[in-house]
Amino acid sequence: MRIALICGLAILFLLATAVQPACSQTQGANERQLDALFRQITSPDEPGCAALVKYHGTILLEKGFGVRELRSHAKIDPRTNFRLASVTKQFTAMAVMLLVHDGKLHYDERLTDIFPEFPAYGKPITVRHLLTHTSGLPDYEELMEKEEKAKGPIWSVEHQIQDAEVLSLLEHETSGKFAPGTSWAYSNSAYVVLGLIIAKAAGMPYRDFLQKRIFLPAGMNHSIVYQKGINEVADRAFGHSNKGDKFVETDQSHTSATLGDGAVYSNLEDLQKWDNALANHLLLSEKEMAPTLTPVKLADALAKNAH
Repeated sequence: MRIALICGLAILFLLATAVQPACSQTQGANERQLDALFRQITSPDEPGCAALVKYHGTILLEKGFGVRELRSHAKIDPRTNFRLASVTKQFTAMAVMLLVHDGKLHYDERLTDIFPEFPAYGKPITVRHLLTHTSGLPDYEELMEKEEKAKGPIWSVEHQIQDAEVLSLLEHETSGKFAPGTSWAYSNSAYVVLGLIIAKAAGMPYRDFLQKRIFLPAGMNHSIVYQKGINEVADRAFGHSNKGDKFVETDQSHTSATLGDGAVYSNLEDLQKWDNALANHLLLSEKEMAPTLTPVKLADALAKNAH
């Protein structure tokens, strides 16, 4: 059975050991091998993907497979812009780190210091907890379900939840999933909140801060934070799902409008520039980047180590 890919995926492979080129192989042979691999799981006239494979600084493959949308059957290429979804979170984290660099934020700043109206359960939650998925904030999609069970349908593809509504849902709760720093749970809620924190600390919209401080300095000229009605995505790939015997466009959902957890659109060319910016410490020094590579130690683990 052929694997159906969802059109909405830009893949940047940075290979350390996988697909290592043998001494006797030429770069052309590697490219043909990788090209054949992606052709096995895509079709020229169906939604596909864009892939860049890089090994020790050498690009082995940079190519599009399939189409970016079914209305015109426009082909995917390295400049096709995809919604990065949760890959957005690394840009949100970088924005926070830049604000720490500027002295406008601190990793140990508390949620209630930034949003004084936030309930008491947010007092022990720090920016660091939000960044490392150790905040214990409730999942906003679960809160949406609870709200709609009580009040009926509220959100849809046409009326998508916005960041301010996510914050409001969190503010109506009285407790989190766990005490901050004691456990780990992947958190879209935390990164929506971080997007709001970035806008507040920077004194400008989240999209403008990322454009000014990340995309422009890194030369990522085709990357944007997409907000419907405010800007448009050029050369845009649309999401599709395989339903029965055909693909159906399923590009947006009721949660697609939130920013810090999933709103960036980018392409292979720009993602390669992003990788280079990180490798060469273009935006922050090696010392300032160190926290991103430092494992998180949970409070209960620290307590056990003390005994």
